[in-house]
Amino acid sequence: MASLLFVFLVLPLLGCVFVLFSEKDGYNAFNVTFFTLCTCILAILKLFSESQIVGTDFVYSYQWLQHPNVVFTFGVDSLSLLLLLGVYMSAIIGLVGLSAPQRKSKSLLLLVLYFIWNMSGLLVVRDIISFYLFFAGMQLPLFMLIGSYTNIKKSSTLSLFFLFNFVGSLLLLVSILVVYRYNHGSVLLSQIGILDIPAVPQFIVLAGVCAAFVLRIPIWPLHNWISFISSGIKNPLIYILTNMLPLSGLYGFIRFGQVIVPTEINAFVPIIEVFGVLTMMFIALIGLSHKNFLQKLFSFSTISYLLFLLSKLLLDDKYQMNMAYSLFIFLIVNASLTVLDLFAENAREEAGCDYRGVLVYMPRLSKFFAFFVLMAAGLPMSSMFWNNFTLISALFRESFVTGLWVMASISLVGLALIYELYIMRDLQNKPLQEYAVTDISDRKLVFFGCITLVLFLSFFNPLWFVF
Repeated sequence: MASLLFVFLVLPLLGCVFVLFSEKDGYNAFNVTFFTLCTCILAILKLFSESQIVGTDFVYSYQWLQHPNVVFTFGVDSLSLLLLLGVYMSAIIGLVGLSAPQRKSKSLLLLVLYFIWNMSGLLVVRDIISFYLFFAGMQLPLFMLIGSYTNIKKSSTLSLFFLFNFVGSLLLLVSILVVYRYNHGSVLLSQIGILDIPAVPQFIVLAGVCAAFVLRIPIWPLHNWISFISSGIKNPLIYILTNMLPLSGLYGFIRFGQVIVPTEINAFVPIIEVFGVLTMMFIALIGLSHKNFLQKLFSFSTISYLLFLLSKLLLDDKYQMNMAYSLFIFLIVNASLTVLDLFAENAREEAGCDYRGVLVYMPRLSKFFAFFVLMAAGLPMSSMFWNNFTLISALFRESFVTGLWVMASISLVGLALIYELYIMRDLQNKPLQEYAVTDISDRKLVFFGCITLVLFLSFFNPLWFVF
């Protein structure tokens, strides 16, 4: 079991080395990246087959340093395995969506693998020092990817992106230093709230940790720069990775939420609840007003993350696996829609046809695109429907007003996605032969057919792939 866990900590980093020394202007770097991600998925499925029982937690500890006393602790349970599987499958979907010139870019694939290594390490480690290293480590490769391979022109937008993430990492570092000051070593993230620390320093630690995680999640008034970032990304893989960043903050709340939190910190939960609900409604209205599908997809992504955040803060831990199932499907749906939309957009520009009715010229892509849009809109096509329904029902029981606003926001963003699907399929009496638009290839047809089958089977059993 421990050797399989090390796959997520070693293999992506080893893949970076092979990519670095691969030949230039060839596909070796792409092949290495694809093989690395597929191998990690096989390791996840193997771990699922060995655990057998949902909720089982495997934790291992190794002495990292003697002075200072740092114990490296890592482990997985069904929640972290589902998130790992969602992350790696989303990355593979993003790889499939790359164009031929993008697949030859060594630096792009190197930074992608390095980001995935940090993300997977974050989902595996359990001690606060290792958690911080991976939490802060994913900022640099993503910043370089956005700055080098996107069409973002405003330097102020990139500066805000770097600043917010840097401040979050700095707050988490301060919390770690305070913990070390009183405990002389690293501790488990789940033990922060029960450490023998005076009241004021403990409040500083817990507030710093919470603030670091909140800064990773697109919540008002911190969401504007994230919207600007997402709208300027035309590389599907970078867009997918950028929209994975809030997962690090949400996952921090999930692991941190297992501790006994003092009443002083609990007093801030209603504030986060109010700002979260307001952000959901505001983002939903923005999604309705925008004509760009990626902006609507950003609204869907933001509202989904905030739904999971509110569920974690307001509901019992018994709903944690419902969040995991929904997050797993959400990551795949978001990645698939990103790739399909950008493929349609590029094909439209090459053929010179109108945006309205573009999907009519691509019947293959249109079927998959409609399936994923309807799934994101909330129709019962995957386990995400059942588990989101469970979470929203629980929020209604906890607070009727909060549940009502959450339901309204989700309904609005679903309506925005469905309306955009209607626009992209409405030909307005134009002949089909007017434009020569390239549809998806046979390989992509088979690939997205497999993804669709995976999501459809999850409707009957979220863990059907556990053998």
